[in-house]
Amino acid sequence: MPPVRRRLAFKPAWVAALTAASALFSAHAHASGCGSNPAFSTCFDANSLWLPAGRAKFVSLPDARVDAVGVITFGLTTEWLRRPVLLHLASPDRDGRNVDALGDALDASLLISAGVWKNIELTLATPARLYQSGSGAGGVSSQTAPAIAHGALRNPRLGLGYSLNDALGTRGLGVRLALEASLPLAGDDELAGETSVVLMPSATLAAGVRRFRLAFSAGARLRRRLDVGEARLGNQAFLGLGFGMELLEPGLLFVGVEAFGLPPLASSQASQHDVALRGETLFPAEWLASVHTCFHKQGHWTLGIAAGSGIPLSSETRLGPTGSGTDHFLGLTTPSMHSLVMLRFAPPEAAP
Repeated sequence: MPPVRRRLAFKPAWVAALTAASALFSAHAHASGCGSNPAFSTCFDANSLWLPAGRAKFVSLPDARVDAVGVITFGLTTEWLRRPVLLHLASPDRDGRNVDALGDALDASLLISAGVWKNIELTLATPARLYQSGSGAGGVSSQTAPAIAHGALRNPRLGLGYSLNDALGTRGLGVRLALEASLPLAGDDELAGETSVVLMPSATLAAGVRRFRLAFSAGARLRRRLDVGEARLGNQAFLGLGFGMELLEPGLLFVGVEAFGLPPLASSQASQHDVALRGETLFPAEWLASVHTCFHKQGHWTLGIAAGSGIPLSSETRLGPTGSGTDHFLGLTTPSMHSLVMLRFAPPEAAP
């Protein structure tokens, strides 16, 4: 199998328990076209951003408070990703060749949350890929392979969130615990979803002082591992950090900047790899800047616009004629550009 990597032009006990639970869910993953080649699987979602289905000041981080009992909030988002899966393959050319397995992707998601008990909410995210371009897996073995399908379903996500705000009783400080599950319903649509359940437990800490807002989230994505050429996509940690400020009245104009990353919890090096490969780290990461407005004070509708790009934290170490060298690049599922438009509705009881 030729070496595969994504380049930029400029050169504890609870984890074990949850991993075991994820393995039970994924033990009988159904067969699909995207997994026909075990050494080069495309059974993964090219979009690594899991949008919060409930209330959220930031794009990638949920708020600490949840919906009140009987309150339902919803949102609609569209996303554009540029080159989230760009592969660099060995070829007769000394410098190899680049393959846009997924060149452009236009995604849309319907997001719903509902308060079902005091401090507890259920969430649902139903994403779909409205348009995509690229060669798909066929471009790895042939330069004349048919292009990837123009649209695809993505795996829906169910979630359960619990807020500790009332228990803390501290104004301006909140904690939210959550468990989300991505369900393998995308069928054999390559680069749109996995064929096993992906579990994500997480904890989010949110703090606010006057006009300033800070959020930090940590968790893990637990999945059945798969190989994409010489890279292995397996269990990952999740880390997210956001900082924002209310420029006008609360909710009227909020600006924020955030970053999130998915460092691997095990080796990212596939079992089949070139003898020259000394190390592989698949570390998807992005940053985003966003602006949100509810148009008037205490408005129920919020419009948000965000844009950002990938962060080159993935790396590969190879043995060359002059010794070992390490390259840093944008890993699989890390777009070179990412933009979003978000529209959310929250009734008065759910307003921040």
